[in-house]
Amino acid sequence: MEIAIPSSSLINERDEKIKFFKIGMIARTCAVFRVECVYIYYDPALDESDLIKEVLDYLETPQYLRKYLFPLKKSLRYAGILPPLKIPSHRPKDLKIGEVREGIIVRVAPDGTAWADIGMKALALYKGKAREGARVTVRVCSKKPLVVEEASPDEYWGYKVKKADLEDLLEREDSVVTSRKGRIPLPDEMKKKNLMIFGSPVEGVQEIAEKLELRIEDVDVWNMFPGQGTQTVRLEEAVLGSLTLMNYAKWVV
Repeated sequence: MEIAIPSSSLINERDEKIKFFKIGMIARTCAVFRVECVYIYYDPALDESDLIKEVLDYLETPQYLRKYLFPLKKSLRYAGILPPLKIPSHRPKDLKIGEVREGIIVRVAPDGTAWADIGMKALALYKGKAREGARVTVRVCSKKPLVVEEASPDEYWGYKVKKADLEDLLEREDSVVTSRKGRIPLPDEMKKKNLMIFGSPVEGVQEIAEKLELRIEDVDVWNMFPGQGTQTVRLEEAVLGSLTLMNYAKWVV
């Protein structure tokens, strides 16, 4: 499953701490429902895509790698209030032979021998070729000496974050726009869609598309909250509720 949110997702918030908190809520929801990618598309009303992407990327990164990928900077001063994702790639310090972990190549010798930081006190010898600074997914081959090799996880490993054009997202056959103006989808329809596009707290996807001179007439528009009791559904609520329904339809119905 994938989702797309606008660069204006935080347009109603002035408090930086609340902005971080809301991004954290969206990140947690994405992790719970195994979202593979979060797209951020441009909205002329406000462009905070850099902030949204940075915080989402920060949360997805294992804690022991953040010192390499996110040096101390003012833009992340409220990172301490973010909720941990606790996804499988965020391994504890207890090491097991055969387990898959995330690492980063911190040193490469002239002969190509590489060492990776995988969250242990000692660096791990990396069996393979890699450039310094590269983030790698590895399997632990031995503990003494600490040796790892390139690997692919067989479980949910986290989401990617990408900036994208709304036009490209709308052209995908597996995309659907969420709106209270849409129709109620059937469970069988939900199983065929993989990308949910959300609007901002003040404008729907249709209104944002109009400002960008885009047409969305051929795109499915679904109302995921029929009979809603509030005037509006907040973005973080919309993401949570919509993914809950999509997950239920794909796994149970």
